[in-house]
Amino acid sequence: MAAKDGRPDIIAGMRILIADDHPLFRDALARMVQELNPDAHIAEAGSAAELEQLLERDPSCELMLIDLRMPGSKPSQTVERLHARHPAVPIVVVSGSENPLDAEESLARGALFYLRKSLTPEAIRRHLSTLLSGELPDARDDPAMWPVERADGPRLTPRQLEVLRALSGGASNKLIARELGLSEGTVKLHVAAVIGALAVQNRTEAAARARELGLA
Repeated sequence: MAAKDGRPDIIAGMRILIADDHPLFRDALARMVQELNPDAHIAEAGSAAELEQLLERDPSCELMLIDLRMPGSKPSQTVERLHARHPAVPIVVVSGSENPLDAEESLARGALFYLRKSLTPEAIRRHLSTLLSGELPDARDDPAMWPVERADGPRLTPRQLEVLRALSGGASNKLIARELGLSEGTVKLHVAAVIGALAVQNRTEAAARARELGLA
């Protein structure tokens, strides 16, 4: 359902974890998320160790917004380790890196989306609003955004593959959420990621494309 201004409705009450070792940016990001979703439950971490502790205490987290470079972690391992330990939680990288290879590697290791800190506050707010509504921003609308299109086929995480197979069988988001033990908001994000990775327009086309590729 869309709001009156044409934008998708924000998913109320999401449980969101923000991890960044720069307090000012972390606080600004948290404030922006809270303004967009006043009912959101936000937890903050300033290091990889704090992030893991929060995830262990609150396994119901529905979205992670994380920096790649924090004390106690290596950029190349951060996303991969988090995705391996918490495969049900969508990961959005919010990074100061301008290197497209960092974006590509983050996506290959399990991130849902890559968002640069150098974007204007208005652009970051717009993309966060889309994410908090359970959809993915369209990188084609903004040349400063990633993910990078790949020529070697779609990159799907194991969780996204599970979601794809379920929706290919005709399951609704509600049913997928129940079968996989996820919230409907989390399922919406995974469905959006699958549609984007397969370069299709909707669930029906995603199911057809999955069958063509032998994924479902």
